[in-house]
Amino acid sequence: MATKTFDASKLQAFGNAAAGHDGVLSDETGAVVVKPCTEAEITFYESVTVSHPDLVPYLPTYMGQLSLSANESAVPAVESGTIQTADGTVERLHGKKLATELHIVLENITHGFKKPNVLDLKLGAQLWDDAAKPEKRARLDAVSNVTTSGSLGFRIAGMRTYKGTPVPDIPEELKEFVEVDKEGGYWVYNKMYGRKFSATDVTEGFDTYVFPGSKTEAEHDRAREVLAYFLGEVKDILEVFEGKESRMYSASILLVYEGDVEEYAKTKQTLRSAQPEEDDDDDNLPQLAAVKMIDFAHATWTPGQGPDENALKGIRSTAKILKELLDKAQD
Repeated sequence: MATKTFDASKLQAFGNAAAGHDGVLSDETGAVVVKPCTEAEITFYESVTVSHPDLVPYLPTYMGQLSLSANESAVPAVESGTIQTADGTVERLHGKKLATELHIVLENITHGFKKPNVLDLKLGAQLWDDAAKPEKRARLDAVSNVTTSGSLGFRIAGMRTYKGTPVPDIPEELKEFVEVDKEGGYWVYNKMYGRKFSATDVTEGFDTYVFPGSKTEAEHDRAREVLAYFLGEVKDILEVFEGKESRMYSASILLVYEGDVEEYAKTKQTLRSAQPEEDDDDDNLPQLAAVKMIDFAHATWTPGQGPDENALKGIRSTAKILKELLDKAQD
């Protein structure tokens, strides 16, 4: 097994997350994500590797777990290894400190993109697992009932779209939903953005994601291509999870594509010119887009209970919307 050394003093806040909890970190290279996790999430990833290899292409690569504690600044990290920091703390998002706790190390899905556009779709009408307290169940049920979580089995949990620099001003009607990342050139859509949609208008959110600019010919071509790719991947994810007996409360589908139009065209040319013998090593090739299932803090295998229809409903709804947008883009 390859050994990788992490210097915890150089872990930094992860800036490409579209949704989720604070405290997500990355190493200097940006190739990995280090995030607080539950034992259940580690167990789920380890079981996928051992018992469900057909799921591996649709999840971030699992690289092991880390325990941030207070003895050393850097140690080799392997599966089930540890990492210690000098003071037991590291920076988290928004400048707060993250207390010592268990972390999972995963492939950074946005690594290798120059300006990744990211869409996080939280799956399920029921968002809580059996361990949730009554007040949490009631709170999450209330959210589900008034959003597309209840009607479609998913909702937009967050989104980042590259707008270029200088970043255009946010329209008045979006100011409560969007923040500007001036340095990165992004509009960052918060969790309330997805909550405002109903089943009849949620396509607007997807349209905003795949057409973040002025709908030039290049952007239209890119949208058509990434929609076709997204649809194919989501259908594959649907097929493989239809054959699994699991429950994945609050899992997400993460969609990513290259947000810089010029970089997108450059990457296409690179992929076209790649020699066949080089194609065997896909890790060295740039990407135009990616789709992965993420967030398994509340995931378990449930033999004898059948497929996870709660999550599958959201995946099917996502595929339907992507198909509608692709048909429209091909007209």
